[in-house]
Amino acid sequence: MTTDTVLLEARHVTQRFRLPNGQILEALHDLSLTVREQEVVALVGPSGCGKSTLLRLFAGLARPGEGTVLYRGQRLDGVLGAGAMVFQSFALLPWLTVAQNVAMGLEARGVHGPAQRDAVARAINLVGLDGFEQAYPKELSGGMKQRVGFARALAVAPEILLMDEPFGALDPLTAENLRSQVVDLWRDPATGVNTLVVVTHSVEEAVFLAGRIVVFGSNPGHVREELKNSLPYPRRERSPEFEAMVDRLHAILTATLLPEPEAAPAPQRLVPFPRVHVAEVAGLLDHLATRPDGRGPVFELAEDLGVDYDRMTAVVRGAEQLGWVATPGEMVQLTPAGRDVLAGDDAARKVATRVRLKQHPLFARVIAMLKEETEEIEEGAGKAELADEELLADLTIYFPFIPAESLFATIIEWGRYAELLDHDAAAGRLRLLAQ
Repeated sequence: MTTDTVLLEARHVTQRFRLPNGQILEALHDLSLTVREQEVVALVGPSGCGKSTLLRLFAGLARPGEGTVLYRGQRLDGVLGAGAMVFQSFALLPWLTVAQNVAMGLEARGVHGPAQRDAVARAINLVGLDGFEQAYPKELSGGMKQRVGFARALAVAPEILLMDEPFGALDPLTAENLRSQVVDLWRDPATGVNTLVVVTHSVEEAVFLAGRIVVFGSNPGHVREELKNSLPYPRRERSPEFEAMVDRLHAILTATLLPEPEAAPAPQRLVPFPRVHVAEVAGLLDHLATRPDGRGPVFELAEDLGVDYDRMTAVVRGAEQLGWVATPGEMVQLTPAGRDVLAGDDAARKVATRVRLKQHPLFARVIAMLKEETEEIEEGAGKAELADEELLADLTIYFPFIPAESLFATIIEWGRYAELLDHDAAAGRLRLLAQ
């Protein structure tokens, strides 16, 4: 689908900033990168490596200190008229309605009257927000707010859509649904969008969206590697091919890619567990058991249980990772394993949770680290313990874009409930209880 026509190009770009203390920070150094027609490019890499800086240069919101940014071979002077941006923070004005927020970009371009109304209605329809035109941001969920952000960008019929962590503030399930819709919008000729450039910290997101993934290095920011992703659209996140590509990209990002990957198995990719409480997941299972066929739409579940939609989807994702629910589309379905958990008493539930946690890649990694400590302790010298800072450092390596403290708290809460782990906060030590 990608053509050879270059839309955007950064040519030997260097960008520096002066910090409040007077020091000069070099965000990008001698960076060159092209973006072609009809492609999706993902920019990934550690925080502070210049991804967002490059996106702003492409948008014409800043000028490079050295080098050149070009659009269709011509030096970009001012804001990129053929582009529109979507931000992580939604960037909605709370005193304006959905329709008024969507119209902001059109106002700035001098589009008024019937032409503006038609463009707003078309964009709102494209993102599925019909009926919410007069709602205010405070009345919308996080996912709906981001849809407004996309509608505002689409209203100006951009050729290039630039996205800076567009799903970063959303829960995983909402982000997953919106990613699919973004791909549909890009593939739909009616939108006018033929090229996407997205900055993301999510490995899965980059693989799901992009045909080309650009890995940045830092200090200063530079292109370290480019990875072509030839998986056909629409992409299936649970397919072996998708998982293989995710593993490959994750290995590059963690600097563990072997020179000859076929000569040895790729390192295991850990999966973060949502920051949800045991009682929340148990409450979800109990409620599903009261519904016909043990299933229901996530929107209805959130309303029934009196929780925010975004929070509900995080709870659903936790239950799904434990194998207790499945999530076909917007539905949540209780699995046979979930019914078995509900049938047991508290002790049986703890055992079932312990079994599931030991199979989960994140918890399995922690257990392996504790067992390594056991092998290093002489017989009779006491229980194997792991220092908090050692585990936090390990989590930071495997999850460079997720707060390690949040994952650590998740491990402690669920490990204690399942009587798998114990934690001495005063001593800063973690201990394995069950083998």
